[in-house]
Amino acid sequence: MTYYYLAVAVDRYVVESKFAIKSPGASAPTDLLGIMSSVSTASSTISDSYMIVDFIESRDLVDQLEARLDLRAMYSQETIDPLMRLEADSTKEDVVKYLARVISIYFDTSSQIMTLQVQAFSPEDAQRISAAILDICDELVNTISERARQDTMRSAEGEVARVELQLAAHREKIAAFRQSQQEVDPTAAAGQQIQLLGNLEGKMAATRAQLGALAGVLDDESPSVKSLKRQIAAMGQELESQRAKMGSGTQNGGATQGTGPTLTSQIGVYEDLVVDLDFLQRAYFTALASREAARIEADRMQRYLAAFVQPSLPEKSLYPKRTSNILIFIAFATMLWSIGVMLVYVVREHSS
Repeated sequence: MTYYYLAVAVDRYVVESKFAIKSPGASAPTDLLGIMSSVSTASSTISDSYMIVDFIESRDLVDQLEARLDLRAMYSQETIDPLMRLEADSTKEDVVKYLARVISIYFDTSSQIMTLQVQAFSPEDAQRISAAILDICDELVNTISERARQDTMRSAEGEVARVELQLAAHREKIAAFRQSQQEVDPTAAAGQQIQLLGNLEGKMAATRAQLGALAGVLDDESPSVKSLKRQIAAMGQELESQRAKMGSGTQNGGATQGTGPTLTSQIGVYEDLVVDLDFLQRAYFTALASREAARIEADRMQRYLAAFVQPSLPEKSLYPKRTSNILIFIAFATMLWSIGVMLVYVVREHSS
C-alpha cells in the first residue's frame, strides 16, 4: 500500500465551484400574500436545485459533456494508475459510474447553495470539466425557466386571442345591422320618433280645439271648417304612419299594422347586440388583465444559475492524500496484527 501511494498513485487536482438557483422575483415580502408567494418561490427554487443535483449525477450530463470534451482521453491515459484509470473501451454506463467517483455535488438545504467538486489528473482538465458542467447546468435552468414562462403565458395569450376574435366578429354584426337597417342607433331614433309623435298629437289637439271653437259660429260647409277638418285628417294619417314605424299596435280602437321592420323590433335586436358587445368588451379587458398578471407571475417565476465561486485553475493536487492514507493503513494493519497476536496468546493459554 505504501508503495502504491508513493510510487504508483497519480496526483489528482480538484476544482471547486459554488452556485445557486435564484429567482429575480425573490424579494422581501411585505404582506401575507407576499409571504405566501415567497414561500412558494423558495419551494420551487429548492425543487430546481434538487433537479440540478440529479442531473449532474445522470447520464444526460455525460452525453452533453462528451459532446464538448473528450472525457475518455482525459481519464484513460496510460500514465494514470490502474485503480483510478478509465478503460478506453468503457461503455456509457461505465463512464457514468466512473464520473461519480471524480465528480461530486453537495446541496446545502439551509443556504440553498450547491458545491461542485471535479477531480482530474491535470489542472487544466479539472477546470475545463467544471466550467463545462456549469455551462450545461446554466443552459438547462434557462431552458426549463423559459419553457415554464411560455406555458404560463400560452393560456393567457390564447384567451386574449379568443376574445379578440369574438369581439371583432360581434362588431361586424353590429356594422351589418346598421347597414341593413340604415340606423346608427335605433334607441336614439325611437326617442326622436316619440318626440315627433308628441308634437303631432299636440298640433292635432290644438287644431281640434280650434275646430270646436268654430263649430258654434260657422257651419260645416264653411271653408275654414273644411280646412281644419282636412288638417285634422292629414295629421291623423301622419300619426298612424308614424305609429306604424314604431310598431304594430292598437290606437283609438283600431288596429295599426306596420308594413316593414319597426323601431320596436330594431331596438330589441340592437339592445341584444349592445349587451353582448358590452359583455365581450368586459371579457376582453379581463383577459388583458389576466395576461398581464400571468406575465408578472412568469417574470417572478424566472430562474437563473448564479455561480459566485467560479472554476479556477488549481496549483496544487489534493488527492491522493498519501500521508494520511499511509498512516491510516499502518494504524489499521497494526490493529489487525495486535488482534491476531492477542488471539494467538488466548488460544495458547487455553490449550496449555
